Amino acid sequence: MKTLLLHARTFARIAPRLKGLNAALNIVTVDDAQRFHDAWTSTALETPPEVHLAFGNIDAFYSPSVREFMTAILKSPDFDWFQSAAAGIENPALVAIGQKAKRYTTNHTQAEAMAEWALWQALDFFRDGPGHRANQAIAKWERIRVREMNGSRWLIVGYGSIGQAVGKRVTALGGVVTGMRRTPGPAEGAARIAPPDALMAELPGADVVLLCPPHTPETEGMANAGFFAAMNPEALFLNLGRGALVDEAALMAALDAGRPAFAALDVTQIEPLPAESALWRHHKIVITPHDSSDTPGTIARGDETFLANLRHYLDNETLKHLVDRSAFVTG
Repeated sequence: MKTLLLHARTFARIAPRLKGLNAALNIVTVDDAQRFHDAWTSTALETPPEVHLAFGNIDAFYSPSVREFMTAILKSPDFDWFQSAAAGIENPALVAIGQKAKRYTTNHTQAEAMAEWALWQALDFFRDGPGHRANQAIAKWERIRVREMNGSRWLIVGYGSIGQAVGKRVTALGGVVTGMRRTPGPAEGAARIAPPDALMAELPGADVVLLCPPHTPETEGMANAGFFAAMNPEALFLNLGRGALVDEAALMAALDAGRPAFAALDVTQIEPLPAESALWRHHKIVITPHDSSDTPGTIARGDETFLANLRHYLDNETLKHLVDRSAFVTG
């Protein structure tokens, strides 16, 4: 019988959906006190269990028991399948699990929440939220000329699940989206698709430039001094991808020089961002702590992805969002 490892909060949330699987699965949990239990009987386990499959989500990785969760997986001699709640795989912990697991699957449903982050930042920029808040702080009644989302031109670099989720929303509000990806052809939410080698030519015409490609040797540091110099001086720069995509010193220098106009970052090169970082205090930068996807909806959709793949696993069907093992080869 296979043993499934879940965080205790995850099990409590999805337990009704797991009933009836007792004959096929032994389910164990780990809680925030670093203790393992039989999921159904709540019996404490004296030693960490050997597990065959696990669901790694925010409950597990943001828990005080993350070390115990990871150790149980990495020390299990016959670990078969890991379902991640994340889309990316470059985190060192995920790479270690990917190297251990015979099968590794990802999740792309967090794109819905991340798309709302992009719209939030863009609407605040277009409607000059900082200016209005500054006036309110000093009780100053003064009209501010603002812009509309309608007619705005967006360049979304990395037009995958996140890019498309943003593109659909922007298009619905009257914006015009150019998606940038290697694969040609139409894509939902984009008026057109441009290839990556057209990046520098596309930058000047965009009112909003959003980065959401994965971190690869090709994309590392792509947003550099030349990139920012090519942007429209009235444009907004957004990063929902990875901090390593951006030369942060070049971004601050460019903002000081007036091109682009503003930036919002959900990811930074070093996370957590050190208190001494100048990014915190730059008056043209908004920082959020890599939490654009952290919503109840994202958690619920991640659960659904896991449960759907669990059914495929138990029925010996092909798992969705399966990552080739070669992606975890390092060095």
